[in-house]
Amino acid sequence: MANIKSQIKRIKTNEKARLRNKAVKSSLKTAIRKAREA
Repeated sequence: MANIKSQIKRIKTNEKARLRNKAVKSSLKTAIRKAREA
């Protein structure tokens, strides 16, 4: 585990960004699928 404060902060922010990206990507996929079905 990183022991530098800035490193820890960066890891936390990266994790949040990754989760947000995952949510956005999955919602985009469902939107695309709905558009294709329609």
